[in-house]
Amino acid sequence: MPVVLLALAALFAVVAGANDGSAIVAAGLRVPGLRPITQIGLLLAALVLGPTVLFGTRVASTLAERLVPFGGQQQGVVLVAIVVSVGVVFTLARAGLPTSLTLALMGAITGAGLGAGLPVQLPVLGEVALAGILAPVLAGALGFALTRGGLRVVGGWRATRRARRLHLGAYCLQCLAYSANGGQKMLAVFAIATAGTVGSADWAFALAATGLFGLGLVGGVRRAAANLSRGVLAVHLRHALVAEVCSSVVVAGGGLAGIPLTMSQAVSGGLIGAGASESPARVRWATALRLAGAWLVTLPASIAAAALGGVLVRWAG
Repeated sequence: MPVVLLALAALFAVVAGANDGSAIVAAGLRVPGLRPITQIGLLLAALVLGPTVLFGTRVASTLAERLVPFGGQQQGVVLVAIVVSVGVVFTLARAGLPTSLTLALMGAITGAGLGAGLPVQLPVLGEVALAGILAPVLAGALGFALTRGGLRVVGGWRATRRARRLHLGAYCLQCLAYSANGGQKMLAVFAIATAGTVGSADWAFALAATGLFGLGLVGGVRRAAANLSRGVLAVHLRHALVAEVCSSVVVAGGGLAGIPLTMSQAVSGGLIGAGASESPARVRWATALRLAGAWLVTLPASIAAAALGGVLVRWAG
């Protein structure tokens, strides 16, 4: 069983790269001047340095320890949580509904714990769920304000050059914000799978998770770039800059508070706010509603599926 759990934890890191990492890099590809290999390198460096040097592991601790206290004898429950989180994301993606791996993992951990009769901290779940609802709303409000406050005038040769330089800084902030929040779910999964603690994660642990994440990122970035063109907004330079800044602020704030948030939700909120500030007609509202529907389905679907698996594990034991 330990070997199986480690293999699933490795698979989870690859899926995280394909789902989260490729989306972050794909958004930056819309802005000329920053090479793809540079973007990938910056993101991977942030994932290693974030939990080990810069920010600590508050979000990973929430997922691995605060939500459900897994013990060393709960390997079957851990198996259910990992399989369900990956399965829900894969199923919704196949249905054309890209969703949040962080939400799926949180729901799967909760459901598996409930089904297995473990003590689940429902107040923590409520806190995280509320923050997840508010995150895209707050990012949208920030995007609206930033665009109205001056970024809408980014245009022309000199302004575009200046915006490209700003994009480099904003992208670096976005990478760091992800490493302080959603990027730590890989550490949480590895800690649960090895019956260890998040605090015991070392450089080798972080490097292994980041390497697997990078494999998924490289494999999924083209698909993510194609999906971006069908996203909530036709993205231009100013929109990408606004979304990077807004998502960084919101997600980094959640990370410092130990609250898992989804970068893709914050980015979508920032894009909607930026587009609506220029004209509500610029926003593809049907796409936005479809994304919101996928997010709303992810948490209860993960809880229900994992709870059933947890019950089966308890009966089998």
